[in-house]
Amino acid sequence: MRRCVYCQTDLLDDRSMEICDRCGEKVWGKKMFDAIKKTTDEARDKGNLEPMRPDLLDGTNKRFS
Repeated sequence: MRRCVYCQTDLLDDRSMEICDRCGEKVWGKKMFDAIKKTTDEARDKGNLEPMRPDLLDGTNKRFS
């Protein structure tokens, strides 16, 4: 089960960020948090949020050795 990084509340949906609505709205405000959720979810769906992928940053296929 995924939990909010701020308050440890269980997250029941499939969002890309591990922050609940209550905490996200306290930190950024409702309109901004909705925009952040939308753009991060879209980036995740495109595959742009994969960790340790330096090729996504510079457009090359370089790998760490």
